[in-house]
Amino acid sequence: MISIDINRLRTFLKVAQYGSFKQVAAQEYLTQRAVSKQMAQLETELNVPLFIRGNNKITLTTQGKVFLTSAQDIVNHYMSALTALQHYDQTQQRLRVGYFSAFEKHLLQDPLFQLRQQFPRLAVDIHESSNEHLTHNVSNGELDLALSIGYGTASLPDDSTLMAQSIYQGKMVIGVSTLNPLSQHTQLTPTDLRNRPMLYYSPESSTFLLNRFLATMPFIHDYEQIQRVTSTEQMHFLVALDQAYAFYPSGLISQKQLQADQQINYLPIVDSHTQRYDIVALYDPKNKNPMLKPLLQAIKNEAASQN
Repeated sequence: MISIDINRLRTFLKVAQYGSFKQVAAQEYLTQRAVSKQMAQLETELNVPLFIRGNNKITLTTQGKVFLTSAQDIVNHYMSALTALQHYDQTQQRLRVGYFSAFEKHLLQDPLFQLRQQFPRLAVDIHESSNEHLTHNVSNGELDLALSIGYGTASLPDDSTLMAQSIYQGKMVIGVSTLNPLSQHTQLTPTDLRNRPMLYYSPESSTFLLNRFLATMPFIHDYEQIQRVTSTEQMHFLVALDQAYAFYPSGLISQKQLQADQQINYLPIVDSHTQRYDIVALYDPKNKNPMLKPLLQAIKNEAASQN
């Protein structure tokens, strides 16, 4: 069984980001040799080469690129668990809430803020995760409620004991850089979307979400065209620079973002009936947390105000 030091993973992520042992060493107040040794130890533990060591630039090997996403997921989960442990107090009333992406934040932040105003001692644990993990964590009692996203298919299997209550519906749109002439169109055709990377956001590797995207985009025949990114900031950046298109949930793009995004236009797809999405609240009807019902009602009120 492989045992990996979390600090080595964090160092690996920084080396991948900056492409330099020297720059990472300066940031971490380490010697360049210490950083290089850590990465060599990580490669030994994994038994694969992670880096191509050039004279002026460190780049990832193919194996390194594959490992990058998993390393980010591991570090994210570790930091989330550590934060929860540090703030845990059994005497407090607690709500444990999960969500899929920053877009659902607009449906959660105000309701949770209102509950914290009403109940100042209420502790709130927030977790961002894939749809699969959200469902699993609600099922096993690790979360009281989670907001999940669906694309025209059932959010839960028929034999699930959980409730999936529809909260908000809308259509997916495509973000296009204003550098691209297509941004001046009023809508996009399937032909417009070919031969260009198509990004979608997911905090973790998600077969569920990828399959849903493929089902709603039957005109895309090259599956490698659809690529996952692990942060909405990275997605915005690549779209603004006209390096890719990206899926966005209309209605959940904040007005502030729309006003700030002078570099991106958000366009519907022709024949967009297949591009609908549904935000659902997942919860266990047997959950006894007295804060669950007020939270669910507050989220429904917030969603209704945004429709």
